[in-house]
Amino acid sequence: MHIRHLERGDTIVEVLITIAIVSMVLGGAYVTTNRSLLATRSAQERSIALKLAESQMERLKGIVTMDPDLIFGSAVPLTFCISNTNTVISAPSANCGFNSAGAVTAAEPVFKIAIVRNGNQFNLTETWYSVNGKATDNLQMRYRVYQ
Repeated sequence: MHIRHLERGDTIVEVLITIAIVSMVLGGAYVTTNRSLLATRSAQERSIALKLAESQMERLKGIVTMDPDLIFGSAVPLTFCISNTNTVISAPSANCGFNSAGAVTAAEPVFKIAIVRNGNQFNLTETWYSVNGKATDNLQMRYRVYQ
């Protein structure tokens, strides 16, 4: 007696095409997720940078109110930053690199702050390495003192 099987299996070509399609879908999902993660991290770093810049400006406002000679005196460097103890520091110094908590650091990620005084106007520039490490991002703020 001869039994005939009517069942048919998948050919190797069909299996390879299915694997290729699934691989493309998973690869696309990975790329999209990775880009989304980098964009989120970049936004977090910009938010941290903004908080640090605002903190520097608030310290500057406090110093201008309490002791303007610390900012407008002849001994003040043209480019500076303000430490956590409200000390004016020359900006090329390593002490003008802050971490996300606002403490002086040299370990990445480091946010480098430089404030330049031009008369009664202060220009703050903050730079840091972007999340992908290939370029730098920056943030700028201005503050003007009216007397």
